[in-house]
Amino acid sequence: MARKAIVDRNIVLQLLKEGETSQSIASQFGVSRQAIDLHRKEFTRTGLLPGTKAPKTVKTAREKPIDKPAAIATPQDVSLDQMIELLIKAFSALKRIPELEAEVEKYRRDHEKLLNQVEQLEQTEKKRKEQETRWSMLQHPDEATGKSDS
Repeated sequence: MARKAIVDRNIVLQLLKEGETSQSIASQFGVSRQAIDLHRKEFTRTGLLPGTKAPKTVKTAREKPIDKPAAIATPQDVSLDQMIELLIKAFSALKRIPELEAEVEKYRRDHEKLLNQVEQLEQTEKKRKEQETRWSMLQHPDEATGKSDS
């Protein structure tokens, strides 16, 4: 029984869309050109790849068109396993929302308590300054009225 090589169909599709030849893609994966041509035919049949003829030459890096940033993935670029993993992560994140909301509420209450403490400290400081001023006036009544002994 012959050994079947495993290729990432999404990568093959992307390389075909970029204009790579079947031979160059086959050499990257260590498979035959015919194996890549089978993928090409399947992609064309299902509408994932436009056209029916394979290019005859390999495009260089300068000739390759810039379609979109690499960070943006289209559904065709993402495998089913990757989509499932993303959905699992999304649902896990959604499950954490109540926990995070509770934490935000705790921080809001702590913030309000600290604001109240600052306000109390400011009032205490204001009272202390008033008392200090009164005490100073009682200790030196001449200075408070502006009279001097000279």
